[in-house]
Amino acid sequence: MRFGKVVAIAAWAGLLAVASEAGAPGFDAGTPALGANMIAPGPDSFMVRLARDGAARRLASPACAQIFSDFVDGSGRPLQEQLDAYNLSGPEYLALVYFAPGAEDGRCGNEAVLATTHPGSRLVKVCGRFGQAYRKDPRWAEFVVIHETLHTLGLGEDPPSTYEISARVAARCR
Repeated sequence: MRFGKVVAIAAWAGLLAVASEAGAPGFDAGTPALGANMIAPGPDSFMVRLARDGAARRLASPACAQIFSDFVDGSGRPLQEQLDAYNLSGPEYLALVYFAPGAEDGRCGNEAVLATTHPGSRLVKVCGRFGQAYRKDPRWAEFVVIHETLHTLGLGEDPPSTYEISARVAARCR
């Protein structure tokens, strides 16, 4: 990793820590800082780690990384602009997203949902069926991680629909 990227990641981690402590929108208080384990312990944490690592490998490809230019945040800015402002690649940003077990109510109560987050939050809640889904189709679980990562950068939903987002991720990152 280039020195400039190390400095950028350190600065980003400091920003996340300060924003978390200040309760800034989009950051969850109590989320660990960079360097800490970004996947909470849980029954499916190993599968989440494998899916996140696979998603990072996919995002390292230019074709898949184009997904950040395909979608915009709530203010109409392409998600890639946010990554550029942080001086981070998709895989580097993904390393800053925190994955934790989700309660089996709310969005995780829907059997079609494997993970959920709110636009702009870097906390992704992983539903209990994620590990089973990973064992059945690791590629799809990786797409879900990328889909949720787009939301952490500010992508809303409806529009575009969950289906539209997932279809675009699958097309770009196969």
